[in-house]
Amino acid sequence: MEHTFSWSAMEWRYLAGSTPLEIIATICAVAGVILIARQNILGWPLGIVWAAISAYLAIFEWSLVSDGILYVSYIPIQLYCWAVWARRGKAANEHPFVPTWSGVKLQVLLAVSAAAAIALWAVGVSALARNVEWVPEPSLLIRDSTTTVLNYFAQFLQARKRMENWVGWLVVNLLGIHIYWVKDAPIYAVQYAFFLGLGIYGWVKWEQSRRAQS
Repeated sequence: MEHTFSWSAMEWRYLAGSTPLEIIATICAVAGVILIARQNILGWPLGIVWAAISAYLAIFEWSLVSDGILYVSYIPIQLYCWAVWARRGKAANEHPFVPTWSGVKLQVLLAVSAAAAIALWAVGVSALARNVEWVPEPSLLIRDSTTTVLNYFAQFLQARKRMENWVGWLVVNLLGIHIYWVKDAPIYAVQYAFFLGLGIYGWVKWEQSRRAQS
């Protein structure tokens, strides 16, 4: 009995006993995604806090260069999305700002563009690490590059309330669980597992909203 208790305590500490910064970032991230899934604009400022903390951790704690660059750039992107939702929301009476699917041609273009961007990003990050002294050698290069590029695509699609953003988040969250578990950052792996569930929740909620407007 005593052995079982000790093992359980160790497992909980492993999952939730990470640094205070990781815990704060996780709380902001989960709350922010829930709000965005419910099309609540307050999710964006929480995303900014999460991005700032995550940028520091990714670069200086985990040597995930691509993710670090992503999180830094996330701050202005979140501000952009916040502004778009605020502007489009005010014009909702004339032109309802509701989720929509893109046409098939645009979907194919997005997929091809994302694949090309992932390859270019990986090459660019590798070159940066070789030529800039303070940039560490990239870890899990292709997987890290994929999550980074798809984050950009999904974020801008989300700003425009395009349903395809949830497809991008599905891939990002699955890879995120793997990457952060491998990097011994279990709370972030658990965070991405939450994101996976919340992404499915957001997909369902947005689809319900889209069908209601249709």
